[in-house]
Amino acid sequence: MEIWKRFNDKELTHSMAHYLQAVAGLKQDKGHARVGDIADRLGVSKSGVTSMLRSLSSRGLVTHEPYGCVELTEAGRRLARRTESNRQVLTMFFTSILRVPKEVAYEDACMIEHLVGPESMIQFLRLTAFIGSDDPTAERFRTAFRHYQHRCANKAASRECPVCKEGHCLADTFPGLGGKFEEGMVE
Repeated sequence: MEIWKRFNDKELTHSMAHYLQAVAGLKQDKGHARVGDIADRLGVSKSGVTSMLRSLSSRGLVTHEPYGCVELTEAGRRLARRTESNRQVLTMFFTSILRVPKEVAYEDACMIEHLVGPESMIQFLRLTAFIGSDDPTAERFRTAFRHYQHRCANKAASRECPVCKEGHCLADTFPGLGGKFEEGMVE
């Protein structure tokens, strides 16, 4: 099956991930999670919460008795922890390594946190930890990356760019970018 067709086969949807994280957060903050608490935290209706809880329950991720507390199963706790960890690692990578503004980094990480598999996240974590380390190679990389100027904004230069090929600059596909970079940040 083609990869794009497998998008909906992921273990969690974006909404499911947020519901699991809301339950986990409420359990940590208040010691319990009820339908009304989840609705307030996520800004959704109680009926919407009840519907999602049925879906999560059918997947074995939560248990919930009507008018009772919501409990994460072991699988639900594992997925909530993994999704939260993914968001933290991605946010750290975007802010610390790529120097993306914190608000943008958090939003982007939130959008993809549930889609990235464990193998890739382990490598993101390793890369982020290495680049942020005191290792002399990492320090040289940070300095070089900070001063790197992407220079393939024209067709002739793009043939020599290690990323862009066939006379097409990938930077040109981003609105407002105009193929220009300054100290790793978009103008």
